[in-house]
Amino acid sequence: MAFTYPRSQHVRRHGPRGYRAYQSYKPWLRDEFAFRCVYCLWRERWCADGDQMFSVDHLWPRMTYPERLYDYDNLVYACCQCNALKQEAPPVLDPCEEALGHHLEIHTDGSVRALTEHGAKQIALCRLNRPRLREARRMMMELFSMLAASRSEEAAPSFVGCGAFLTIYRAWRP
Repeated sequence: MAFTYPRSQHVRRHGPRGYRAYQSYKPWLRDEFAFRCVYCLWRERWCADGDQMFSVDHLWPRMTYPERLYDYDNLVYACCQCNALKQEAPPVLDPCEEALGHHLEIHTDGSVRALTEHGAKQIALCRLNRPRLREARRMMMELFSMLAASRSEEAAPSFVGCGAFLTIYRAWRP
């Protein structure tokens, strides 16, 4: 389902190194985190401007941990809204250290519910229940239900999927 937090910790598939600008890791992170915000689970495919509405987020803040500025393992893919709300806060939950699905779940009304104290802190930090986001998630889940009911084998995967973006990763290495 599009709005289900992973029940296992994220295992990084890529590990590029050597870029002199952390933004250069964005194509890798897009694929790494399935073209969706690691915090609110919104997909870039659902935005008119796609990847322009997403950014590279530092789990450990740039100002406090400048030595981790270009560290791929410190970077995640986040929508600009969640990234801006998080600001320079240290991580509450690192998806590569623990499964977010053990801390957070999304209900059919689009709201995110905390399963733990860490989950509640993550909801507050990124304002995961902001009204427009909650309503947008509810509407998307309703649309997914209608697509599933129509039994359209082509529609649902193309709507939820990420599209054919990435080609050969080795060509991107610095």
